[in-house]
Amino acid sequence: MNRSLLVRPAWAGTGAGSAFGRGLLAGLPIVAGYLPIGLAYGVVAVQAGLTPSEALAMSLLVFAGSAQFAAAGMLAAGAATGTLVATTLLINLRHVLFGAALAPRLGERRWGRLALVAFGLTDEVFAVAQATLGGVAQPWPYLLGLEVAAYASWCGASWLGAVIGDALEGLAGWGLDYALPAMFLALIALQLGGRPARGLLVAAVAAGVSLALGALGWRHWQVLGAALAGSAVGVGVERCAGSWLRRSS
Repeated sequence: MNRSLLVRPAWAGTGAGSAFGRGLLAGLPIVAGYLPIGLAYGVVAVQAGLTPSEALAMSLLVFAGSAQFAAAGMLAAGAATGTLVATTLLINLRHVLFGAALAPRLGERRWGRLALVAFGLTDEVFAVAQATLGGVAQPWPYLLGLEVAAYASWCGASWLGAVIGDALEGLAGWGLDYALPAMFLALIALQLGGRPARGLLVAAVAAGVSLALGALGWRHWQVLGAALAGSAVGVGVERCAGSWLRRSS
């Protein structure tokens, strides 16, 4: 018997199954970050008046961490439905940019498949996909595997937090909310590659814009504003570098 069959998973070969499996493995850092944050969301949702089933349903149907936290707080405050919908829409506008950046790299034109991965696209999924998608032969199943890992961990953790919420009221004091920022810092370091100066400039501009918007009280616009500013600076730097190379040649 070939001993390699005993140690290699079924998806470790070639094709869509292999790409999906690689996506699942690439999603493990997201899983590590989502577990504590999902637990915290479950606690907050139950304290806001939702039942564990309702908290899980929101995760299953919405799957947007920051929007879910905002919705839970607004529900606790008795906000109107229109205000709740408008606020979550503003929070999630950045996903339009994420989708626009990833869509050309997927090589996929079928609307059903694009809609499926659009639903599972979160900040963390986008960050990992941006860092790893370039070396994948079949990007759509890879991204799907990445999203399945994130989705399952988020929904499972939020349900667990809702069920045992009373025992986790002091979760915020554990400092576990640093898990996601730490993951993003690691992904930024990986994406710097051979052009650290340009990457650091873009990161510094995006961070500065995000902090400035937060200081002004425009917290719902922080990520979107930082993404637009960072993208503009990145494009500008690339164009300036290209013009300089053409002139020097």
